[in-house]
Amino acid sequence: MKLSLLSIFMVLLFSGAVQAQDLKNVQVLPFKSTREIVPYMKEMAKDLEVKCKYCHNMKDKSLDEIKHKLIARDMMKMVKGINEKFMTPLKVDAITCWTCHRGFTEPPHNIDDKPKAHK
Repeated sequence: MKLSLLSIFMVLLFSGAVQAQDLKNVQVLPFKSTREIVPYMKEMAKDLEVKCKYCHNMKDKSLDEIKHKLIARDMMKMVKGINEKFMTPLKVDAITCWTCHRGFTEPPHNIDDKPKAHK
């Protein structure tokens, strides 16, 4: 009996059924599991040249206590809106964080500005 309960749990765990409900407080992104969201977040971190702790409390990533997370959430809404309203209808490549940020937390405001270093 113990072996079959363990077997069922292992099948559910590796099938994604258990992992599908492990995300909390995901408000903008369409992801339902850690397996889905981690590659996206790694790409975003690369686009801004930051580590996860720049936006997240590493003990509980669902908390909204770091202002950079709130800013990032607004930026994600902006990028999504631009892509849906302009880029997709024009059939051109979607924009990403990299489009403006180019590896910096604050993008330059005009062509002569130097990007700002991490704070």
